[in-house]
Amino acid sequence: MNRGIWAAVVGAMILAVRATSAAGQMVHQHGDGTPAVTYAELQRTSAQLAEARTATAKYQDVRVAETDGYVRIGPFVPGLGVHYVRGGTPARFSITEPPILLYEPDATAAGGLRLIGVSYLLVAPTGSDSQPEAPPFPKALASWHKHNNVCVLPDNSATIQLTEQQCRIQSGKFTAETSWMLHAWIWKDNPMGAFSFTNPLVH
Repeated sequence: MNRGIWAAVVGAMILAVRATSAAGQMVHQHGDGTPAVTYAELQRTSAQLAEARTATAKYQDVRVAETDGYVRIGPFVPGLGVHYVRGGTPARFSITEPPILLYEPDATAAGGLRLIGVSYLLVAPTGSDSQPEAPPFPKALASWHKHNNVCVLPDNSATIQLTEQQCRIQSGKFTAETSWMLHAWIWKDNPMGAFSFTNPLVH
C-alpha cells in the first residue's frame, strides 16, 4: 500500500474524529476567500461528477471493488465512512479512476456496505490562496486539504502527535505532508456540499 495514500486517509480520519468531538462543528479550515464560479464551470463540474458516478457504479458492490484492488483501511468514522484504497501513486489525475472509495455500513447492500462517495488525490504546487494550482474543479466549489506529520504505527493506528524521530523510534512510518485530498459525495447527498470534508448524514 502506498504510504502517501495511507497517510492521507488516516490523517482525514484523525481530523474527522476531532471535528466530531468538538460539539459537532467542523473546525478544519481550507484556504481563504470564496472565488467566483461561472455557469460554464458549473456545467463542466456537473458533467465530471456524472462521469465519476458512471465509472464507479460497479463499485456499489464492495466485492467488485475488492476484486479491482481496493483494500479497506481503518474503521468506520462518522462523517467520513469507511475508506477503500487502491495502492500505488496515481500517475495522473483521473475523474473516473478515484484512488479512494467511501462506504457506509448497510445490511441491505451487497457486501454489507453502501457506496457513498469517492476521494481524489492531487499532486500540485500550492498557490497563493493555499490551494493547489490549476485544480480540476473550480475553487469556488471544491476546497482541497492536506495532512501533516502523520505517523502510521505498526498496528496500523495513526497519530499526528509524534515528531518524526518519535515515530521512527516506535517503528512507525512518518509522512511530513500528504498530497492534496478531496472528497466528492456523489453517491450520498450531502447538505454541506458535494465536496465537503465530511458528510453529517454518514453516521
